[in-house]
Amino acid sequence: MRELILHKKTGFRIRDMNKPVIIRDFRGKLFYETESRLPRVQVFNLPPGKYYVDAGSFYELPKPNDFELPRLPKRERHNKPFPSHFKFRFAPNPNKCTIFWGRKEIICDPSLKNASLPILYFILFHEFAHSKYGTEKYADLGAAYMMLKRGFNPTQIMRAPILSLSKRQRLRKNYLKDKITGSSQKLNK
Repeated sequence: MRELILHKKTGFRIRDMNKPVIIRDFRGKLFYETESRLPRVQVFNLPPGKYYVDAGSFYELPKPNDFELPRLPKRERHNKPFPSHFKFRFAPNPNKCTIFWGRKEIICDPSLKNASLPILYFILFHEFAHSKYGTEKYADLGAAYMMLKRGFNPTQIMRAPILSLSKRQRLRKNYLKDKITGSSQKLNK
């Protein structure tokens, strides 16, 4: 296992696509992998952070890979501040995560402490996107947009709602998948 520290969004190209890439976050939790994807991806990005490379051969590119950003709908809200400066804490919460505008606070349920970073960022950025959107699927799309800008990959973004939202949210998952991939393939999870 080798350590990888990045100070900015960074692009990579895989040298040997027959060998999976497995990268863990600073906590040792799985962050990015190509093992489950066939055909294997050729390029990927990583956001700033500390990582541990378990497997794979890849090299840094001069600039991040350009993944297409989804087109965002017209803003629905104009009176909410962008909550990046709000206090964030873990406390019991039946909704996984809730933003309290008046208290300038975001509360996530402690059950999320062990979630992968892509899931945590998806949930947090979803709450951030509520500063522009009241519609849940638009907040999901806003979260995906912010994640791509930060350096997450489309595959990580697609897996986050699949793993964090219930089966009842299938329409939201399909909306996001269609907007990120342009695919008409529907998710049943």
